Amino acid sequence: MSEVVDVNSFDYSLVDALPCQKRRKGNPGRRRNYKHYKDIICAFDIEATNDKRSEQAFMYIWQFQFGENYTIIGRTWDEFLFFLQRLEMHLKKNEFIIIFVHNLSYEFQFLRGIYPFENEEVFAIQPRKVLKCEMMNHFEYRCSYLLTNMSLAAFTSRMGVEALKLSGEEFDYSKARYPWTELTDYELQYSINDVLGLVQALKEYMKLYGDNLYSLALTNTGFVRRDTKGAMRHFNRQDLRDLQPDWEIFELLRDGFRGGNTHGNRYYAGIIVYDAGSMDFASAYPAAQMNRLFPMSPWIREDPQTLTMDRVITKIYRHCRACIMRVRLRNVKLKNKLWGFPYLAVAKCRSFDVENDNGRILRAEFVETVLTDLDLKVVLKEYEFDSIEFLSFYHSRYGKLPKPLRETVKSYFDAKTSLKGVEGQELYYMKAKNQLNSIYGMTVQSPVKQSIDFLNDFVIRTDDEKELLEAANKKAFLSYAWGVWTTAWARYELEQALDLVFNTPGADPVYCDTDSVKYIGDVDFTAFNKERQELALKNGGAAMDPKGNWHYLGVMEEDGEYDEFITLGAKKYAFVENGKLGITIAGVNKKKGAEELAAAGGLKAFKEGFVFRKAGGTESKYNDDPEVKEIIREGKPIRITSNVYISESEYTLGITGEYRRIIERANIWRDMLEIFS
Repeated sequence: MSEVVDVNSFDYSLVDALPCQKRRKGNPGRRRNYKHYKDIICAFDIEATNDKRSEQAFMYIWQFQFGENYTIIGRTWDEFLFFLQRLEMHLKKNEFIIIFVHNLSYEFQFLRGIYPFENEEVFAIQPRKVLKCEMMNHFEYRCSYLLTNMSLAAFTSRMGVEALKLSGEEFDYSKARYPWTELTDYELQYSINDVLGLVQALKEYMKLYGDNLYSLALTNTGFVRRDTKGAMRHFNRQDLRDLQPDWEIFELLRDGFRGGNTHGNRYYAGIIVYDAGSMDFASAYPAAQMNRLFPMSPWIREDPQTLTMDRVITKIYRHCRACIMRVRLRNVKLKNKLWGFPYLAVAKCRSFDVENDNGRILRAEFVETVLTDLDLKVVLKEYEFDSIEFLSFYHSRYGKLPKPLRETVKSYFDAKTSLKGVEGQELYYMKAKNQLNSIYGMTVQSPVKQSIDFLNDFVIRTDDEKELLEAANKKAFLSYAWGVWTTAWARYELEQALDLVFNTPGADPVYCDTDSVKYIGDVDFTAFNKERQELALKNGGAAMDPKGNWHYLGVMEEDGEYDEFITLGAKKYAFVENGKLGITIAGVNKKKGAEELAAAGGLKAFKEGFVFRKAGGTESKYNDDPEVKEIIREGKPIRITSNVYISESEYTLGITGEYRRIIERANIWRDMLEIFS
């Protein structure tokens, strides 16, 4: 167990005895700023009180984990600065201690109040989203949350460490604590475990990935980036350069990029359905990358004035070209009024006089949007319109993704499958699963991304985007278009599954989300899956688990059966499965939300106006330069610096007035059908 000490009793000579880690071969760094990392994993965390009266927050305890053996505890920022200064005395020039913080963005807001960070010391990937920062020329803070993409509770649990994250419910965050408050044994252990558990988990994490402090990635996708970049060295560099978009093509690709298709069928909104099935695609994005075709040649421009629909259809179907186009449609409307999943997203269109189904276009006088050839196929199936005008049009040869990239995907899939259900290999299974799912995230990172400066505040740079694209193209090892087509293929596949359910007598799709369909009725997916099994076998997307069962990328698998199910639109649904109530609502805690809904009567209470009082999450108020510098509590002064004030938030289940009208009209249609059927 870790020894708990204060800043005065800690043996600072331990720093002198620590060697510096050796750099891995091929990781020399820049000689001018050669950093020597002390061979120790450290962690830092604070606990703060959110003062309702002032709407300010202040730290009342900090904890620093020095390896696994020492936990240093302090109650004031002066103590923390003293501690760092003492550590600094035992560090030579260019010697650094890496300090991990789980959600560095939070702690940074407090640290900036006690230390004047320079711009070059702060690396943020978004405003207020700090990946790492340096302090006092000897301390490098890194965000372990962005590294692992897991909560601390999940991270310590999955790594199987001794010092697990303790329950926050028993800790009671609402209790006012001050730097002089005597803490209970549980409160103190809670604070200790936050840093000790993090150090223990990081030790296992680095062992899992075969890394040290020099080679450890900064983000979760960094490991996959490293593997993929290495693999793509075997792909022809000139071919890769030829695939990079110029500015006009990039604008089309950026405007045409869409995520997963998430929508609730308006004909079932607010209605409890019974015996609902749920199916989802096995690794939808990796399946697309392995089994489908992508733009694999330089883009060719077509003169829009010469284009007709017939010519475009020929390009798509006869010549099998990947196409990206900006189109203008007039007098658009759904062909089938009973279709519950309109494809065109309002957010991705310039439109006029729109009838809106929870963010999807039912009817519009005018629509301008960017489509891939896959999107156009869906639009032509779902909608009718008076005219279509092609404003810009480019096409590329369809082909398989580069072999080195597909082999990387396959290696992760094979590893995941071989470890599935194997006792003692849970960590390695999790690693392979995360790697497999991370490839997609890497492919859709925009090559045009402004940097974030910290000039006593976070400021987005306004660099010339065309210059940024040109610079990114020179060092790119992937094509941005591949990420755009990955999601397009997933939406196209989901559309096929929705069609299958919709066209099955007695069945109907109720809800969809990216790679899953929830539906009522009996639907046979055998033929649908057989086609995708054959595709997976042909392209290396199939593997056998230790029990002799075959697994195929891209097939639909049963994801559950619901006794009851209800939705009020995208990311708003509740269900009863095996007698247990559950919810999925963006911004609402699933466990607490389910408890509140159950206490109010279950799914019958899931309606517009229901208020989640305890599960509504939190709101953050950033106090960068607090007007209040000192407050008095219990007769004693408390110094206020930069901070994050966190308050509990209620969530009211609601829908827009337009969506309410759409639902009411859908109910009329459904009632009429029941009368005449």
